[in-house]
Amino acid sequence: MDDNHDALAHGVDQRRATLDHNEMRKRVSARVLHLDSFGRTALERAVRILRAYFVDRRSSAPRRGTLHWLMLVGDHADTGKPVKWGHEPLVFDIWGFVDHEAYKGLERYWARAQAVLKSELGRAIAVDLSIFTIDEAERFHLTNPWLAKRYEGGIILFDRAMDSPRSAERQTIHDRITAAADALDEPQRTAFAQYRRRGFDLARIARKLDASAAKAEMHLSEAFGALLARLGDDAQPQSLRPGLGQHPRHNLDLYHRPGDFDRILAVTFYRRAVDFVGLMVEGHARDRPSLVVREAAYASEFALKTLLLRAGCSDEWNRQHIGLDLERGLEQAQANGLSPPSPELARLIPPLSRYHRGGRTPDQARAVLAVMPPAEMVETVATLLDAVGRITGYTGLPGEDA
Repeated sequence: MDDNHDALAHGVDQRRATLDHNEMRKRVSARVLHLDSFGRTALERAVRILRAYFVDRRSSAPRRGTLHWLMLVGDHADTGKPVKWGHEPLVFDIWGFVDHEAYKGLERYWARAQAVLKSELGRAIAVDLSIFTIDEAERFHLTNPWLAKRYEGGIILFDRAMDSPRSAERQTIHDRITAAADALDEPQRTAFAQYRRRGFDLARIARKLDASAAKAEMHLSEAFGALLARLGDDAQPQSLRPGLGQHPRHNLDLYHRPGDFDRILAVTFYRRAVDFVGLMVEGHARDRPSLVVREAAYASEFALKTLLLRAGCSDEWNRQHIGLDLERGLEQAQANGLSPPSPELARLIPPLSRYHRGGRTPDQARAVLAVMPPAEMVETVATLLDAVGRITGYTGLPGEDA
């Protein structure tokens, strides 16, 4: 009886291991569809080797190391540039993230993996391997902008929190995320499912939804918003960068790459700007000029930050370098594709920025109204939003409150 039970348990474990193995093979390949079949197969094999050959031989604490993440960075992580193997070897730049400084040693812990990679991949493929601790990733944006840029543009190849095999704790988190995703309404559920399979491929998501790229992005944004709300603080996916708290941008086990949150946030900001312009119109109709000024400040902020997010600036960068400074936001937006401001916008933004940064007091609102009456203010900010909509492709999207 015990022998039969052990055999049955062994069979279950074997089947689970096979399912985990096949699942990971599909996941890695789906994340790098811009590579040709040769490159996808080689990269998937490289991920398996790196995961299998991280060996901790320490005899003293910390005795067991953990590989948290593998990421493809550099030119080959640009999904907009198809990669085909030619006569020259393909060199994949892969970063690994571990939980302790002791496990970074390429010779001590990764030498065997590198030797196996050279043997298994042959001369056509090479891997340039770098190992960081998870704490270092948290400091990239402060210490090394070049590393930070590569990090933000990297593709997640393996994420311990979401990819198989999972510990009991991780499986519980994964199951809660899966259940929350399955409970999404359509078309958000389909948009998120396509994103998890293929990454931020708006054309593919749009085809699946039979919608425009802008509407596909809107549905994907709504899916993430609903997921994060349903999971709650107690079930939030564990961040690879815990020092940054529960900011959704760092819930990396929901996103294919760190920068996806900022890219998806752009459409949310545009829709908020649409709502604030609507409130401006309502305030003017109710003869409440101070309300027009307040909503103009918020509409302008979100419109400008929409463009910056689309241009590759992170939400974190916007907070640090723009904040409520509409003048600086306008300057940065012009540097990223916005046409020079109209005379009306150039006249409005300086006092509106002082109002926004200074706490939005009644005296500051009167100073703005002395420069521009409410009707002209509504038209000027609406024109700014129209320009942002044309550049981003978001024109015609409804506000969040629609």
